[in-house]
Amino acid sequence: MMMFVFVSYLFAVLIGLATCQGSLDGPTVKIPQGLVQGIYKKSYKNKTYSAFEGIPYAVPPVGDLRFKPPQAAAKWTGVLKANKHYECLHFLPLVIVGPRGTEDCLYAYVYVPRETINPNELLDVIVHIHGGAFMMGSPKFMVGPEFLMDRDAIVVSMNYRLGILGFLSTEDDVVPGNNGLKDQSLALEWIKHNIKYFGGNPASITITGLSAGAASVHLHYFSQLSKGLFHRGFSQSGTALNCWALTENPLEKAKAVAKNVSCTTSSSKKMVECLRQVEGNALIQGLRTLFVYMDAVPITPFGPIVEKNPNGAFLSEHPYKMLQKGDVYDVPWITSNTKDEGLFPVGLIFAGKKFSEFEEKWYDIMQYALEMHYTVKPSLHREVLSNIKKYYFKDQPISEDNMFSFVKLFSDRMFLVDAEKSVRMHANATQSEVYYYLFSYIEDMPHFPFGMPKGASHGDDGRLMFKMFLTPPKLSDNDEQMMEYFADFIINFARKGIPSMKSVEWLPVKPDKDSNINYLQIADPDTISMKSVARLAPDDFWDSLPIRENENAMASSSDMVQGKFVIISIVLFVINAI
Repeated sequence: MMMFVFVSYLFAVLIGLATCQGSLDGPTVKIPQGLVQGIYKKSYKNKTYSAFEGIPYAVPPVGDLRFKPPQAAAKWTGVLKANKHYECLHFLPLVIVGPRGTEDCLYAYVYVPRETINPNELLDVIVHIHGGAFMMGSPKFMVGPEFLMDRDAIVVSMNYRLGILGFLSTEDDVVPGNNGLKDQSLALEWIKHNIKYFGGNPASITITGLSAGAASVHLHYFSQLSKGLFHRGFSQSGTALNCWALTENPLEKAKAVAKNVSCTTSSSKKMVECLRQVEGNALIQGLRTLFVYMDAVPITPFGPIVEKNPNGAFLSEHPYKMLQKGDVYDVPWITSNTKDEGLFPVGLIFAGKKFSEFEEKWYDIMQYALEMHYTVKPSLHREVLSNIKKYYFKDQPISEDNMFSFVKLFSDRMFLVDAEKSVRMHANATQSEVYYYLFSYIEDMPHFPFGMPKGASHGDDGRLMFKMFLTPPKLSDNDEQMMEYFADFIINFARKGIPSMKSVEWLPVKPDKDSNINYLQIADPDTISMKSVARLAPDDFWDSLPIRENENAMASSSDMVQGKFVIISIVLFVINAI
């Protein structure tokens, strides 16, 4: 309970702080939609910059437009005061407050490191997609531009629809799915067409993202909707092949929520018509029926899917299959991981609970916590989970003494195993370079979730690029030095397409699948060096398990197709015999 109260209090404080604005006498920019007036704010080093917060890039997706693809925003008359942050409707797990945000949330935020804007300057553009398991989050708390405003690049972020509002799919043409990703694509289109008026270069757009935002960045490489809208990408702790990046059985989940809010499930059309009438907060509360543990497990009940109809789809084929074929947008890509990724999910799931509870409920909770409820046959759940427990805990009971075994398990399963597949396959599929880094630096700034041992947790490197909640107004000397390195790194990558950090020659990942993986090891401000490793995680163990994902999913599909041909052949043989 103390965890709940503290986090609730924390966000209440943050909400209060976030209402503070800069000067209202801000810069004015004319774009095709109309006049936009921003505000002046101060960077980390007290440099004045121009902030345009809350520019509509899409029509509000409300009423009949709920669950529909985004539509480009219309023009306005007068002057738009761009001095407001929005949050897309969502709720925070583990927090005893109701849903947050609004459905009218499709807005962009543009930050220019100048007091006077020169539309002919052609500054490089860095676009950040916030994380949050496709279920929560917003630029308001996760994409503070203060660090990068001391450099010469424009920073842009955007809201996109979350949870059921952004990722409902009926697995047919009623609601194909991926509206949250389609929001992102429309925002990228808006940026390409409008950023020149803010002094940005539409021919130099770098997309970055953390966690679900990182997976989003990688997914844009596979989408026809996003092709040509960016020129390089950076995925921090997330790829399109991670086990949580694609959602299974979305229709089943949609029906479960529909029943929870008293909507019919007799047909997709009738169900969606009813869901459109449900009040937004009530709809978000209806998601709770999908969680099996503490409103946090599974982590991503609604998220991206492979759409069945390619017309207008964001994603019409599985990324693994597209990587096999080399059907990938061919521009440079960086991805990364932190050494102790699992600290965040373990801390979020445990949230003050006793480890003994996970010993008792291992088979009930972990099939969902490890994202394998739908990808392992029910008859094999117990065997697979037993093998995992034996591999990571060596027949020892789960306790605080082996907490880092739990952290290692989540790091491998949720991030590292599929990161290795992603970098190897992506490097082989494109002519453009692929780069990877591993972050093991332990920051001085406060860590979230609270109560966990120190380590290089999921998201820690992201906090050195963008100011997030819990970031102190003044960093420690070491954190500040590392922040400077990260700012230089992303600015140089945005400018040249070739990453570098602290003058270390950063070698790309080799396309040869048998080669070691080249990676930049970031241990502390004085210890940054190139290394190589045969594997990032025990992929041989995970590949031995009957989990129907990525290559196993492709094999299952092939087996199904072959099975259908066998059945058809038998039927034809019988018909001919008759």
